[in-house]
Formats: sequence, C-alpha cells, structure tokens
Amino acid sequence: MFDVNFAIQSFGAILGALPMTLLVAIISTIIGIIFAIGIAIIRERNIRIISPVIATIVSFIRGTPILVQLYMVYYGLPQLLVLMNKWGWNTNANGIPVMVIAITAYALNASANISESIRSAYHSVNPGQYEAALSVGMSPATAMIKIVIPQLIVNLIPNFSNILLDFIKDTALVYNIGIVEVMAQANIISAVGFKYLETYMDALIIYIIICWTFAKFLQMIEERLKNNYVTN
Repeated sequence: MFDVNFAIQSFGAILGALPMTLLVAIISTIIGIIFAIGIAIIRERNIRIISPVIATIVSFIRGTPILVQLYMVYYGLPQLLVLMNKWGWNTNANGIPVMVIAITAYALNASANISESIRSAYHSVNPGQYEAALSVGMSPATAMIKIVIPQLIVNLIPNFSNILLDFIKDTALVYNIGIVEVMAQANIISAVGFKYLETYMDALIIYIIICWTFAKFLQMIEERLKNNYVTN
C-alpha cells in the first residue's frame, strides 16, 4: 500500500537536493548558450574547414544519448589531461570534481542543441527586413541589433524552453557519477525505507512544479518581448 506518511516525511529531504539539480542545469545552460552563439555564427558564415568539423561534432552530440556523453567526459577528460601533461601543459588529472565533469558534459550537449535552435530562429526572420534596414542607412551591426536579434530571441524562446526543461529532467542521470540531486536523493531514501513509489512520487511532484515554473517564466518573457517589439 502507498504510505502517505512516508511520502510526506521524505519530501523535505528530497526537496533539499533541488539546488544541486538547478545548479547543474542552469550553469550548463548558461555556458552552453555562450558556446552555442559562437557555433551558430561560425556555421552561418560557413567558415572553411572549421564549419564542417563543428557541424560533424554537433551532429554527433545531438545524435547520442546524454548519458553516453556523460560517461565519455567522465572517463575521457582525465585521459585528455594526462595527454596534455605529456605535451608540456601543467595539468593534473587526479581528483577532477564530478561537478566539473557533469557541467562539462551538459554544457557540450546544450551548446549543440541551442546552436541549432539559434540557427532555426535566425532563418525564421524575414531577410527582407534586414535589407530594408540597410537601405534606409542603418549599419549592418545596428540592423542586426535592432531588427534581427529581437525577433530571433522571440522565435528562440519556445525551443530554448524545451531544451532547458529537458536539461532539468536529465540531471537525474548525474547520479551515475556520484552527484546527489533530486532523483538520487529519492533513490537513497527509497533504498533505506524500501518504499520506492512514495519517494518517486515526491520526485515527480518536484519535477512537475519546477518545470512548470520555468515554463511559465519563459512564456512571460516571450510575451513581454513580443509586446515590446510590436510596440516599438
């Protein structure tokens, strides 16, 4: 039978692991955005050699499970640092924090997915508006900042929202490398009390609430930007 009292008693302890979940998801997303902008610019400019290489890497990241990427970074990053040390770099492969490994893996995944969303949002903006801005005397930089980028951001938010929510849910996988977040805490408590349904229900409620909150927040930003852009 479902033990309501155990679920209520466990909820606070599981909720206490939420900051770790948000830390991994948000920091990885922020770093991913920075790299995604650079990736999108390089691919749109179609820079020789670099652009095809980056396109291949993006395709690889988007085509493989994030759990595989997490393990690749977990086992591959220390070996890379050892190799760099042999090349003369002053690196230490021992004792790399698992948080650094998790953020690195998730940031790489975010950069690939967000870069594609940025490119899609960019192509959804009518190029005639940019050309019209140039024809009335705007510089290319001003036309991009005032005409293209505001529309790009509005078009980007729905896809970005999906990516961020997926990231929040996918942080459950970092338990595999020893980070205790919401799902890991639920597993630990359930293993002690042998009441799995109760703790997983707690985790379910937490994920629903936090994802709904972020979704509504981004929706509000999207609506405000739309109103400001139409008004201006």
